[in-house]
Amino acid sequence: MIGFFLILSLFLSFVDGEVVDGGISAVSRPEAKCNFSIHEHGPDGKQLSGTSLNTELFYKIKCEKRDGYCLQVSNCTVQGDVKTQKPYPIIDRNGCTFEPSLFEHVQYLDDFTAGIFNPVPIRFRGTKSEVQFECQTTLIPTKGPCERKRCVSNEYSKEANLNH
Repeated sequence: MIGFFLILSLFLSFVDGEVVDGGISAVSRPEAKCNFSIHEHGPDGKQLSGTSLNTELFYKIKCEKRDGYCLQVSNCTVQGDVKTQKPYPIIDRNGCTFEPSLFEHVQYLDDFTAGIFNPVPIRFRGTKSEVQFECQTTLIPTKGPCERKRCVSNEYSKEANLNH
C-alpha cells in the first residue's frame, strides 16, 4: 500500500508591481484557500488516503471562488520519504507535464478546481511507501474568462488537457 504525505504550497499573497508616475504601484493578490484530495480513477472517484500501485489516481485541488480571479496550478514536484531525495519536478510553470507517461497536464474542471491525472502511481525507495506531492497555487487576476497556457499534445494526452 502506498501512503500519501501531501503538501499543497500556496502563495498566501502575491504582490504585482508596476512603475507609474511618482513611484511604484503595488497590488496585493488575495490568499488562495484550497483543499487537496486524491481520488480513484478521476475527479468524481472515491476519495483515497492510500492506494496500491495498480490504481489510477487523480490529484484534485479545489479553491474558494474569488471574483476577478482564476486558479493557476504550477511547479508540481513529487518526493519519497527519504530526506536526502530531492523533489522530482513533474509539472512546469505553465501546468504542463514533464513526465507524460506518468502524469497528465493540469486539467481545469472550472475556474477554481484543477487536477492532475496519474494513470501509473509512482513509488520511491525508502523506509515507507509515502509520496510527497507539492504544487504551487496562485490566484491570477482576470477580466472575463480564465485564460491559461496550452500544453503540447503527446501520445498520452487527453483532449481535456489541451483545452486551457
